[in-house]
Amino acid sequence: MAIDLPPLVEPHGFRDGIRWRLTPAGIVCAEEAKPKGSGGKPVTVDRIWRTFEGAIRAAATRYEVPVELILATIATESRGNPAAERSEPGFESYERTPNRVSIGLMQTLISTAREALGDPTLDATGLRDPATAILAGTSYIARQQRLTGFDPPKGACAYNAGGLYHQPGEGNRWKMRQFPIGTGAHADRFVAWFNDCFLVFDDLDNAPEPGFVRALRSEPGPERVRPRRRGPAAPT
Repeated sequence: MAIDLPPLVEPHGFRDGIRWRLTPAGIVCAEEAKPKGSGGKPVTVDRIWRTFEGAIRAAATRYEVPVELILATIATESRGNPAAERSEPGFESYERTPNRVSIGLMQTLISTAREALGDPTLDATGLRDPATAILAGTSYIARQQRLTGFDPPKGACAYNAGGLYHQPGEGNRWKMRQFPIGTGAHADRFVAWFNDCFLVFDDLDNAPEPGFVRALRSEPGPERVRPRRRGPAAPT
């Protein structure tokens, strides 16, 4: 699944929501002058990449998913904590309600991870393994590609809400359903972490592939990315 850059670099959006476009520095929204990251040096994304690079590269290659989507999802969902866990209303136990508890780096439901990896025996312990969690989450992102086109904001909302649905709340500038309902908080966080990926990969002579930075560097014309050197990341 190659990244289809042309529709992503042109201004676009979802229904009546804000418009955005992919640039050499990340996602820029119509109301903003430049991409917005998390603020300061991208220490969280840098730490996650250094810690889980091997597993992220392996999953990206296996499922042909851009590295930045995996990395930003980890940052958004768990900030790199393999033991992260979130239960939902109705949760009773891992065995009785695997569709009510999200586990691991990418916070996939146990039931969703089982389906994504084709492994009905996968349990909470298995999802706490970083490599397994990354494979499960990446497989799910790949399955949604026909819906999202690997468009980062759409991918973030589809991953969070299980699909792309209109949500017209006044506090939701994206107008895509996400939790908490009526806000754009999830997509806002994701895009900030996604933009941080561009800062982290600017320091690499060879950006990872498949990935947006790598694809944009290979693109002729104004959308070409040229590496910008930063100082070393601040310690976490």
